[in-house]
Amino acid sequence: MSNSVNQPTNRLAKESSPYLLQHQHNPVDWYPWGDEAFEAARAQNRPIFLSVGYSTCYWCHVMERQSFENHGVADEMNRRFINIKVDREERPDVDQLYMMAVQLLTRHGGWPMSVFLMPDLRPFYGGTYFPPQDMQGRPGFVTILRGIDEAWQQRRDDVTRTADQLVRMLSQLAEPARPKQSLLIDAPRVDEWIARSVGDFDSTHGGFGGPPKFPRQTLLEVMLTQNGPNMPSVLRTLDAMAAGGIRDHLGGGFHRYSTDARWLVPHFEIMLYDNAMLAWCYVEAHRLTGESRYADVARGIFDFVLREMTDPAGGFYTAFDAEVDAMEGQSYLWMAQQIEQVLGKEDAKVFNRIYGVDRGPNFADPHHGDGTPNQNILYLPRPLELTAELEHRLSPMRQKLYEARRQRKQPLLDTKILTSWNALMIRALALGGMVLNEPRYLQAAGRAAEFLLNHHRDPQGELYRSSRDGRPKHHGFLDDYAFFAQSLLALYESTGQSQWRLHAMDIANRMLDQFYEDKVSIGGLYFTRASSTDLIVRQKVGADSPLPSGNAVAAMVLLQLGRVRESAAVLEAFSGQMEEQAEGMSAMVQATLQYIRQSGSLSVSADVSSSDRPLSPHQLAEGIVSISADRTDPNRLLVRVEIANGFHINAHQPSAGLLATQLTVMGDAASQVRQIDYPPGEQRSFEFAPEPVAVYENTITIAVIFNQPQSDRPITLSLRYQACDDRACLPPVSRQWTI
Repeated sequence: MSNSVNQPTNRLAKESSPYLLQHQHNPVDWYPWGDEAFEAARAQNRPIFLSVGYSTCYWCHVMERQSFENHGVADEMNRRFINIKVDREERPDVDQLYMMAVQLLTRHGGWPMSVFLMPDLRPFYGGTYFPPQDMQGRPGFVTILRGIDEAWQQRRDDVTRTADQLVRMLSQLAEPARPKQSLLIDAPRVDEWIARSVGDFDSTHGGFGGPPKFPRQTLLEVMLTQNGPNMPSVLRTLDAMAAGGIRDHLGGGFHRYSTDARWLVPHFEIMLYDNAMLAWCYVEAHRLTGESRYADVARGIFDFVLREMTDPAGGFYTAFDAEVDAMEGQSYLWMAQQIEQVLGKEDAKVFNRIYGVDRGPNFADPHHGDGTPNQNILYLPRPLELTAELEHRLSPMRQKLYEARRQRKQPLLDTKILTSWNALMIRALALGGMVLNEPRYLQAAGRAAEFLLNHHRDPQGELYRSSRDGRPKHHGFLDDYAFFAQSLLALYESTGQSQWRLHAMDIANRMLDQFYEDKVSIGGLYFTRASSTDLIVRQKVGADSPLPSGNAVAAMVLLQLGRVRESAAVLEAFSGQMEEQAEGMSAMVQATLQYIRQSGSLSVSADVSSSDRPLSPHQLAEGIVSISADRTDPNRLLVRVEIANGFHINAHQPSAGLLATQLTVMGDAASQVRQIDYPPGEQRSFEFAPEPVAVYENTITIAVIFNQPQSDRPITLSLRYQACDDRACLPPVSRQWTI
């Protein structure tokens, strides 16, 4: 990323977002999202190239270095398009609308997101990262630029038809679909939804699904709220993450996700929202179990955020980058001799044994070198309890190493302050301050809330989305209002101070005024305000992202404030979606669980309309695979997986960091599983993958071997998979069948 003061700047130099400022010296004639860009596109009759990313996104940096800093590529962009750069964290509405368009077009998504729009903002082509030149049958960015320009100049009618079709589909998918059959939503149904959601639990390593492995905090939270049969899975996951390399054992925070099944090798980004939601989970686990190890992890997160991610005025910063000088994780990695230089030989021997360094290097840079591990990620190879007796000795060692690490060049810190993400941390600190009896956490929560109330509201009292260096920007979205109201209620519950509840009521009332139009029956809240003029479609979003759905949090807030009817209306609006894909809607399931406990069951009528609503990417993925089974003997089940023609699913051991196909036996039969044997995958090369991928096609058979005969009972199976065609992948799904 260029930062030379000698280079000319573009329009992004006037922005406050660190991500946009990273691009201010690009030779690309970038515009920020706004009227100036839209008017230029209309006046010059040019299509728009929209690039969406965020400051700590690795592949965003790669595409910038390869394409946006390249004068030849920039010249192609400037001659043919109006180029707009968007920070997805500042404008999540722009991001999620056009991400849906990209998923409909390509059946996959990610960042950087690259979308081509007509001057009136209708999308007609898109993708994610594009390499600068053609490679392995995949068109490069310059080829795509020229092809889009040719289509715009020569085949405008085709472009317009595609845009019209996409907007029609986006409009249909923007409203939640009611259930296909009447639903009684009661405690057993919610338990069934949660059971489906945990069907891909990894009993060996903790967590859910295969690599890359995300914490899935909203799922952990609903399981903690349930406080029932899934508690062992929650605690196993929390223990595994706390011991793994995904946790920064010197600083206390957590990285974004693990690239492997063991939680060992992280992607080194550190996001405020991850740490806020994980801190809440560890505090709640301590409250429910009394186990001090969960309190220790939560304190580590809180202290890290207060030390390294807190603005002097009280708000919390957004994220740390994953790289330093284009090297993944450089500031967090160690060699044995470096540790000995800091600690001395005797202490280093103890430290290296506890934190796995004595087992040899465990990290190889995924983008440089020959793949041979040559550095160490710190982790705890033994159970957490075994270090307790040594903690008095280990603590000063960690502090010395932390101070030594601080002398290294540090990753970029994104100093934006986002209302919704701050609210998540306020909520966690409020709970932590009360449960852990730590007044300083309550003070930090109150100070951050006061900051938002004083600096993230306009003169009419409406919320801003973000600020940096004292400059607030962008009107707030549903998440900002819902999350902030929830955090204010958490402060009220933790302190008993009534002003926090009064503020929560005010924010909730404004939320209802801004994000729904029918005051008789809400039917779900829009993500954007009614006065928004720069989006072609307003969306109602019920799925988690991994942030909890704003609609789900709104339902919880309304319930806490005694607005039972409004809360029920939100849940009813998304009940059909929950019935179909509860696995991606844990926050909404949690809101439903809380509603049932307080107000009883809900009855939802079926949708009897003959809508031509298109299938969502999730629904498309569900239809790709079916299974059946044969019991060849009492101790053996052969599961036949049939994959639709033209599609494949990743093998159980794919390459390129893709999500693995995983079969899970659920219920009582799970304890009797001896092993599950998967067939080897077939190596295939695809445009969207930089290296060959092991896949399953047509029909495969997976063998489940039990310790004891299971022939006298039905068996419930969960299959988590990601379906792809030769060009791109649909979102991962989990499906259940009873044999």
